[in-house]
Amino acid sequence: MIGQIMLTKDTGHLRHAAGRAELGYLFLPESWGRGYAAEACAAALDWFAGALPGEPVVLATQTANARSMRLAAKLGFIEAERFEAYGAEQWFGVWSSPVRATESTGRGRSPRG
Repeated sequence: MIGQIMLTKDTGHLRHAAGRAELGYLFLPESWGRGYAAEACAAALDWFAGALPGEPVVLATQTANARSMRLAAKLGFIEAERFEAYGAEQWFGVWSSPVRATESTGRGRSPRG
């Protein structure tokens, strides 16, 4: 195993995440920089968007963790706030699933256009 991602709801460890789905990830340093976390998190978010369309996902990381901050941006998380916790500045972001054409208009498109 090289790491893990978690997609949980209301674990209670952050009051900012109360009642919302929260994405977390933890990977061994040997696997950093190879895209594994981005691929795994993107797959989880894609699944989540299909299962619960329109539901936001939140993520918190320390601002000092540059790699985690880049991953959050790459995944499409938008900064909601910063706060102090665990003896360091934390970054709190929100991700919203993109609205598909069939969801916004109620009409689908044929595969041929």
